Amino acid sequence: MNYGVSNTSVAKYIGRNVNWPPNQDKKGSNSMNKSARFVPSIRLAQYDVVNKNGNDMGQVQTFVIDMREGLIAFVLVSFGGFLGISDKWFALPWSALKWHPETMKFILDMPELVLKNAPGMDKDKWLEDIDKWQKEEDLAIIDNYYANHGYESYLGIVRLTAVKRGHHNVEAKYEVNNDKAGEFRFKLIAPNGEAIAVSQGYNAKVGALNGIESVRENASTVVIDDRTV
Repeated sequence: MNYGVSNTSVAKYIGRNVNWPPNQDKKGSNSMNKSARFVPSIRLAQYDVVNKNGNDMGQVQTFVIDMREGLIAFVLVSFGGFLGISDKWFALPWSALKWHPETMKFILDMPELVLKNAPGMDKDKWLEDIDKWQKEEDLAIIDNYYANHGYESYLGIVRLTAVKRGHHNVEAKYEVNNDKAGEFRFKLIAPNGEAIAVSQGYNAKVGALNGIESVRENASTVVIDDRTV
């Protein structure tokens, strides 16, 4: 997947080297309603991030935008000396942060151990790291890490959005058939004709069809439970 930025610096994204208007506080006190739902991104850079108890954790540095899909891919957050990770910045999934308009801060509800073990970026080389993101697999390590801990998969959102917009040709298919015992099963068939997954057996065809719908609804956000480690 090409994100439409090639070798373009993420400095052309949102939030880098932002100078706040000289007559306006960075919290936007002169023009930003505290209950605002739609907020210009220039006002969000360097807003505070707190935990669910209101304790300071860090600051939003910038937003990484998927220029092709028109979506926020990740929020880049610095945590100062929190948990002893002052040398790294973290690309957090948008779903992990909740905007609190009353305090004008972002709330991050994430266990300390999950955050501490998350893949980070050198705070002085983060642009170099993000410039390497050109295809879906380039985001896989970060995306899979947070998805495995229950956060919504960004790549799942992209694929689901593409299908809804009709921009993606769905070549894979579900195949329903009877097995030797007479039960109904469905297979997920890849574009190359190989079976990716086979369901359990169902006594009635409607059970297999309901199973397909369940997979469709949950596949984009399901977590990976790796029991081999």
